[in-house]
Amino acid sequence: MLEAMARLEELAAAARRAEELTSEWGTRRFVGRADEGRIVATTDALGALVELEIHPVSRKRLDARRLGDEILAAVVQAEAAAAAAKDELMDDLRP
Repeated sequence: MLEAMARLEELAAAARRAEELTSEWGTRRFVGRADEGRIVATTDALGALVELEIHPVSRKRLDARRLGDEILAAVVQAEAAAAAAKDELMDDLRP
C-alpha cells in the first residue's frame, strides 16, 4: 500500500509539473526573420501568426513576389521554432 501511495504522489507531482510547463509554453512567442531581419514574423505557441513587421526598406526594395517569398520564409521560420519548442516540451513531459 505504501508503494502505491508513493507512486500516486509521483503521478500527482508529474501532473502538476506538466500543467505548469504547458501553461508557460502556451504564452510563449516565436520569431522568424527574413530579408536581413527587416521582415519579422511572430507566432504563438501553436504556430499561428500573431504579428508581422515589414520594414519600409523591404517594401520599397522588393517586388510583390519577392516580398511574398520573404514574408513566407519568416513565417515558416517562426512556425518551425514553435514546433521545435513543442517537441522539446513533449520530451520534458515524458517520464
